[in-house]
Amino acid sequence: MTRLWFATLACVISLGPIVQAEVAQAGLEDILYEKGQITKEEWLKTKADQEKAGPPVQGVQAPTSMTSGPDPANLDTRIGVIEEWKAKIERLPSLGGKFNIGMNALQFLYTHQDAHVVEGKSQDNFSVRRSEILMYGKINEYIPKWHTLLEMQSNNLTNSTPGCTAGANCSAAASGAGTATTMFREAYIDFRPMPSIAPNLNVIRMGVFRMPFGIFTEQSGGLRDVISSPYLNSVGSGTVARNGSGNSTVGTIDFIQERDYFADVRGTLFHRLDYVLGIMNNNNYQANAVGANGPKVYYGRVRLLATDISFLSFTVLSGESNNTNTEINGRGKGAFDRYGLDFRYTSRYLPGFMVQGEWWQGHDGANQTTVGTPAQGACLNVVQCGGNGSPGVQRRTWYVLGKYFISDGPLQNFEPVVMYEQFDPSTSMSNDLYTRAIVGFNYYFENLPPKIQSKISINYEFRHHQGTGPGTFVPETDAFAQNVFLAQFQVRYQ
Repeated sequence: MTRLWFATLACVISLGPIVQAEVAQAGLEDILYEKGQITKEEWLKTKADQEKAGPPVQGVQAPTSMTSGPDPANLDTRIGVIEEWKAKIERLPSLGGKFNIGMNALQFLYTHQDAHVVEGKSQDNFSVRRSEILMYGKINEYIPKWHTLLEMQSNNLTNSTPGCTAGANCSAAASGAGTATTMFREAYIDFRPMPSIAPNLNVIRMGVFRMPFGIFTEQSGGLRDVISSPYLNSVGSGTVARNGSGNSTVGTIDFIQERDYFADVRGTLFHRLDYVLGIMNNNNYQANAVGANGPKVYYGRVRLLATDISFLSFTVLSGESNNTNTEINGRGKGAFDRYGLDFRYTSRYLPGFMVQGEWWQGHDGANQTTVGTPAQGACLNVVQCGGNGSPGVQRRTWYVLGKYFISDGPLQNFEPVVMYEQFDPSTSMSNDLYTRAIVGFNYYFENLPPKIQSKISINYEFRHHQGTGPGTFVPETDAFAQNVFLAQFQVRYQ
């Protein structure tokens, strides 16, 4: 049956441009829009026409450049894109509009770091960084999308290497916690209450997903241009005494979480202004399993589409935080806020060139504990709850990233990438800054974002960590103070 379907598709494609246009309605607008071949207005109009026509025959979306008539200036380029898409779509698995399955990201990573490590650990590591299976579909015009992402790594295979100080009897050290990965990562439903006013009020999204905070946080790991996540997602190193002594800037700091339980409203106004308004738990997607589900944060983002491929955004979060017994460290109990600006510029004059950046600042809870230990909250037992608490701090981080995709010549399909970032865990304290410069490149075997992308990435990171406050320094085991080399092979196929 599958072979017959593809054979029929091949025959339809060969019938001519009119039939090709109908077949292309299955989803080519996403490819043309990502490549800058159609405008935002053309993309939105094609999407609206598809919604009125009902679910497409092909599960993977594809647009048509014929919605508003061919553009003579770009006709050859568009024909080339359609021919390329035709070759791909003939081999793409699809089970219909209501259910589709794909590989969101399968990444094999090699890491070498210069940081000294304890016996039993290694500076050279092979790992499967991501193995994400994606399922998605459309029910009708009122439920235009459902989405589920599973992380298919192994669960509870072995305990981590126990910690052991130099000269101590390591055989007597307690074993580490069991290694585990949660299979459930993302799941959400898009509900369109009034299709007649979309995209002004497009959908109400409910579930667990990458949050609309800036660029990196919302971007799938399978589409990122560098291997490591930026410091705005997670940074920090070192240990602290559980009696509350020590400096408040060491330990892990999750400045902005990638996922959470949420409900929000999304839409586009005047074809130029995207907006998101919502509420979330602020305890990460694991909160139901490991922590309190009470704190709530309201968030909003407005994104001005300067062109159809360049934008400027402003994001704000405000509410409460309580990190007791959760995966979110360094936030404390009490008022919480974050403010962010981000931008992306994609050049039409130098095709392949793109630069983007983000700037974030925010305050943690007034009862912020020593970073890396549970927040004290209402508990007065220091042994049970950790540090004594301290005034909330203001943190700040930013980065700038640039890349250039080479589309022809001897270096065709290579993409040099550079990035620089800083993280200040306490703006009122000196000698605690994290900095990192990343240089590297991607080489693409397939590059049809956002659906298909297979590449190898090579990155070298120049890392520096000043200290944990005035007069302090970091040990040679601090991973954020030692350079690292990374090489990653990735497949993404939806």
